Amino acid sequence: MASSRIPLEQKIWKLEFPLLLSVLEKDSSYLMKAYLIRRLLYTIPVALGVYMITFFLFHLRDPMAIARVHLPQGDEAALQQWVYNHGYHLPRFLNLPSDATEPSADGQVHSFLAEESIFYSRFFLGLKDLLVLDLGFDRYGRPIATELGRRIPVSLSVMGPSFLLTAMAALLLSVYSAYRAGSYFDRSIAMASIITLSIALPVWLLATTFFFGKLLPVLPIYGSVLPAILVAFLAGLGGQVRFYRTVFADRTGAFSVKAARLRGLKESRVIGRYVFLPGLIPVLTTLVLSLPFLITGSLLLEQYFGIPGMGDMMYSAIIAQDFEVIETLVVLGAFLFMLGTLMTDIAYVLVDPRMELK
Repeated sequence: MASSRIPLEQKIWKLEFPLLLSVLEKDSSYLMKAYLIRRLLYTIPVALGVYMITFFLFHLRDPMAIARVHLPQGDEAALQQWVYNHGYHLPRFLNLPSDATEPSADGQVHSFLAEESIFYSRFFLGLKDLLVLDLGFDRYGRPIATELGRRIPVSLSVMGPSFLLTAMAALLLSVYSAYRAGSYFDRSIAMASIITLSIALPVWLLATTFFFGKLLPVLPIYGSVLPAILVAFLAGLGGQVRFYRTVFADRTGAFSVKAARLRGLKESRVIGRYVFLPGLIPVLTTLVLSLPFLITGSLLLEQYFGIPGMGDMMYSAIIAQDFEVIETLVVLGAFLFMLGTLMTDIAYVLVDPRMELK
């Protein structure tokens, strides 16, 4: 009776109160837009703080010391020329009157600074370049933005499939394991998850190399994305299954689940609506916050399998002490993480409309 009466009540509600429904729908849309604008505004001071901390970490060193890293055999004149070419002769934070009369890091007096504004400095010029995506050049003279455009799709080709496969497999196994709590299947999944969690990533790398290199040499190891996808899948599956299983097992004993079964609902609907959907709230936190790593890539995987992605770019920059590239990648990773937190908050509301947009 209840299931047949609900659609009729909804029809009567829509017929008698169309204006109220339209107002509620508009109000919900307005709240969502206001919430998005508010969250985006909140990220502005956080982004500025991230940029400020990163800037000081990379620009507190003496410019001549940085030049010696890039030109270890260069004389004083060559080092000063490098400082000038890379903009380290400009004031660090503010362009004060004394900067136009005293020698800068390149040993020269730059009187033109007196004609510039107080914001004509490395800090504010770098912020402007970041806003217009002018990311500068690496130590080999290649545009960093071009390198990012070339390497990001490569990292996505590895991290994207492994992320989707791991998430889908972990959700399916954890939901069914929580539903069959205490069964042989549940105990087997728990044991397998613990075993995979106990295996370090280098062991997976060596095992994959032995399997595809000796037992089943059907594809090349170096330069191939398939072994990297397999390693990322195996290394990440156990931890996600254990966490998701705990979340969904807690939901199976909820009062709403017992009430739904007493009402005679199908078991598939009980699991889907009263166990899976409410349990997605903590699950989404781990899933959405993992999205930035799809772009930043994996340093160890890409280095081991010879994949020229973002992880390889970071490794090469660290080895070469290319501070321009390192600074860009650190800022990019921080901004992607902030974007992930914003997407997490939005996903909460989409999964559970009862959550308030505050």
